[in-house]
Amino acid sequence: MKTTLSLISITLFSLCITRCGNNKQEENTTSIEVTDTIHQQKDTVAIEEDDETTYKLPSALQIAYVSKKSGAPFNESILNKTENLSRYNTSNYKRAVNFGVYSSDLANCLFNKKYQESKRYLKALTETGATLGLKQAFESDKLAERFDKNISNEDTLVQIVSNVQLKTDNLFEQNKQKHITVIAFTGAWIESIYIANQAYALQKNKKILSSICEQLTFTKTLIKALEATKLKEPEMPELLNAISEINNAFNNIASVKTATENDRELNFDKMKFTDTDMIPTMELVKTLRTKMIN
Repeated sequence: MKTTLSLISITLFSLCITRCGNNKQEENTTSIEVTDTIHQQKDTVAIEEDDETTYKLPSALQIAYVSKKSGAPFNESILNKTENLSRYNTSNYKRAVNFGVYSSDLANCLFNKKYQESKRYLKALTETGATLGLKQAFESDKLAERFDKNISNEDTLVQIVSNVQLKTDNLFEQNKQKHITVIAFTGAWIESIYIANQAYALQKNKKILSSICEQLTFTKTLIKALEATKLKEPEMPELLNAISEINNAFNNIASVKTATENDRELNFDKMKFTDTDMIPTMELVKTLRTKMIN
């Protein structure tokens, strides 16, 4: 017997990454069009009696692209340092959540044309991925060599990283480790919100704030995915509680609560927020991010 739960449709995370060109001449003719066009789609979580769970989550590339389009500037100093990599060999959870954090950092480097920094984060992902059983994904197709060869071609680099994302997802599924995908996505998602909030603190750009709020609406979907997999790793119940607290804090903001209670669309470009409104939510994000990377 299988029970299927329809998850909230988040247009923010359904940006389309399409591939054009000839695979055989990747460095010359392949391009990725990351577009603002929103494709409505329903994600599902299928729960079977044996607790095997399948679901589809967006990639770190999609999240970082949304942040970049909001006008958030690049600031390498707030990314998780690659030197911290050795800290994460204590558990699968630590490796997985920082695999996600580094994925978000890599994506931010790519979309800001910081290609040498991108190489460092790709190396960190490769090393972390190997400990999670993903060595095959990073060693296939001469990944490092292709990355170096196309180091100044953003479209091709995004294609390379996107292909790695697909391969890692497939390997997690084959290895019955789809819960690792949820943990990694949570890490990428928290890192993205943290980076965007740091940018907002400096610029007070309302587009960045709107982007943060849009990302925070994804908590309901993430909670369902975490609930379906919370017994897979010892740290997951605590992670679920932390995301639930973030969800509650955000939904208790007066304008969000009023719109929700009146069944109105959450249009963050028009809704009024103060910096004080966001403090409880963003403090929880910062606290969780600190626990993840330390």
